[in-house]
Amino acid sequence: MDIYLIETPVFKIDGGAYFGVVPKTIWSQKYPADENNMCAASCRSLLIKKPGKLILIDNGIGEQQDNANHDSYYVDFSENLIENINKLGYTTDDITDVVLTHLHFDHCGGTTKTDSKTGNQIPVFNNANYYISQQQWDNAINPNYREKTSYHSEKFKFLEETNKLRLVKQNLFLTSCIELRLFHGHTPGLMLPIVKTYTKTLFFAGDLIPAKASIPLAWVSAYDLFPLTSIKEKEQILNEAEQKNWILVFQHDFYNECCDLKMTTRGVRGNNTYKFVDLFKNEA
Repeated sequence: MDIYLIETPVFKIDGGAYFGVVPKTIWSQKYPADENNMCAASCRSLLIKKPGKLILIDNGIGEQQDNANHDSYYVDFSENLIENINKLGYTTDDITDVVLTHLHFDHCGGTTKTDSKTGNQIPVFNNANYYISQQQWDNAINPNYREKTSYHSEKFKFLEETNKLRLVKQNLFLTSCIELRLFHGHTPGLMLPIVKTYTKTLFFAGDLIPAKASIPLAWVSAYDLFPLTSIKEKEQILNEAEQKNWILVFQHDFYNECCDLKMTTRGVRGNNTYKFVDLFKNEA
């Protein structure tokens, strides 16, 4: 197995939205903000190579021309998903499976791109099957009032007219070493991977635990639809991860890519931080 952490465009998020009810005087000691109270947020993807498969987990916000309405997020497009896939020796046509943790625009925006000749949206991963949870699909097709601006249907609705859509109704093993597990606090049917490599197990924590600073149970994003559910889900997965010595991989933490965990008198906390490549460079 070869496994890579891929950077996609970085954006900024309001600190109050990032850390919910936690006061700025507390969260700003763990995660810095600029003069406008905006926090830098990465938007990372996983790429996993196994015999006969090249699996991509999420694909970021997409390309600059597709994000004209996102000026409020201060997006930095210096990282490009397609270019970073190419740097690893692969093309978008090599991708066999795309797993979308959910359908908010910063996680599936790279599913399509603008055709330079027609101006229409066209698929990026022409040979891939797409795995999306049934609950998240239903929620995105008929969004609630609070989430509707987070869903850009042109990025995913075309899939229902293809034979590429794979709707997941329960926890699923995509392969013998990649489990897709469902969560419901952030948004219904958030689907996060647990990956067993030859030597380690990683949990791609997605929007359930977007940053190392988000590990304490009360540090729940204001974007979570059901914060009490998020707290319960965090407690369960963190206890399991600590007991089994998993590595947490952070999708949105600008400063920390991954960490291990320790049990304290106040519950599970982040311990040592690592660069992803230093932990997983010898997995081939």
